[in-house]
Amino acid sequence: MYNASDTLAQMLHSVCGQSYRNWRLILVDDVSSPEHREKCRGIVERFTSLDPDLSGKIDVIWNEEKKWEVANVLHGISKCEGDDIVCRIDADDWLVDLDALAIINVAYDTLGCDVLWTAHRWSFSDKNISGPMPDDADPYVYPWVSSHLKTFRKSLLDGVSDVNFRGEDGGYIRRAGDQAVYLPALHNAKKKFFLPRVMYHYTIKDVPETYATDDARFQRDEALFMRRRGYVK
Repeated sequence: MYNASDTLAQMLHSVCGQSYRNWRLILVDDVSSPEHREKCRGIVERFTSLDPDLSGKIDVIWNEEKKWEVANVLHGISKCEGDDIVCRIDADDWLVDLDALAIINVAYDTLGCDVLWTAHRWSFSDKNISGPMPDDADPYVYPWVSSHLKTFRKSLLDGVSDVNFRGEDGGYIRRAGDQAVYLPALHNAKKKFFLPRVMYHYTIKDVPETYATDDARFQRDEALFMRRRGYVK
């Protein structure tokens, strides 16, 4: 999260209210402004004070230097174990289905998949860019259809070369983090599964101006570089 005090409570409600209870949340603040950081601390403290069980389920990391998306996600994944199922959520987004984690857990148990992603909605519209992908498809070539909610077994990234998470300048990918983390997982997955049920609210202004910013162009260029490079063993 970054300066996410206006949406953090909504995201936490969507996770803490899940019918499935065997979860743990690793929350990373990537050097928000002092005002936002203080508000976020207060929000987390209110949640844990109302339900003592949550104090052992929410682990908060307060970065002292900016690390950007991929480095933060990899740090969180390093705290997971074995075949834990990793589900990534932005702090300005939220789960829209309180049975989401229960359904995902059953799918992993019964379908034998090692990656699973769901349908989503762009803000409050019915737009969704996710869909199925064949098990034998090369995710670096196949169109990006594996967006929110992205989940995978942590073990898929065990032993993956760190180069896969870095950009052309040698630093960790900063903006195209969705693809930087998920493409290697998809590459190593034996069975992929798309769950066509809307489970994720993606907060975005879907207007032409959103895609014309310097940040948007930078993100596009990072994604194109990773796809041209492909998977690095």
